[in-house]
Amino acid sequence: MAAVRVYTMAGEEIGTTDLPEELFGTSVSTHILWEVVRAERLNRRQGTVSTLGRSEVNASGSKPWRQKGTGNARAGSRKSPIWRGGGVVFGPKPRKWNVRINRKVRRKALAGILSERLAEGNLKVMRDLESTGKTREMAKMLENHDCRDRKTILLVGRGGDLLKRASRNIPNLKTMDASSVSIYDLVDSEVVLLSEEAIELLKERMI
Repeated sequence: MAAVRVYTMAGEEIGTTDLPEELFGTSVSTHILWEVVRAERLNRRQGTVSTLGRSEVNASGSKPWRQKGTGNARAGSRKSPIWRGGGVVFGPKPRKWNVRINRKVRRKALAGILSERLAEGNLKVMRDLESTGKTREMAKMLENHDCRDRKTILLVGRGGDLLKRASRNIPNLKTMDASSVSIYDLVDSEVVLLSEEAIELLKERMI
């Protein structure tokens, strides 16, 4: 267990709390993080893009002109890819982009990126996170913690709807449930702010 300081939204230190070693005291290779982030981004793709091949284009199948005597190059069909409106050669078709990652690898990546942010001094534990849904409240909190111009992710427990609403108009801030935050969002952030409820949810993800 590692003891870390706990802060309020005003930036005041009000105590300490223990963080589990298996979640905040491990290391991870860059390759594992890359694998998990790649899988998450690929799994978000819909794979619905589609183009028409020459057999699917709605055009005449007759020969545009006779084979010889016109001086033009030979042409067998207006569906040819070299014609405007013709079919697409090797164009994209609907497909599944899903990539599977082992659960142990996901857990290792989650613990690794949280440990890395803690080692950098870019992870803080927050207490008494409250909001009335006003953007200025969250903007003030970022100023109090010197995070206004840095990519920040705030992890909260279940039911933080007002915190999320107050954060959505701030460009560098994302407020997300700790139970569903992606590894990509954590890797993409510079600072991680954790509520004490979020720590418990992150522990559940490691089980």
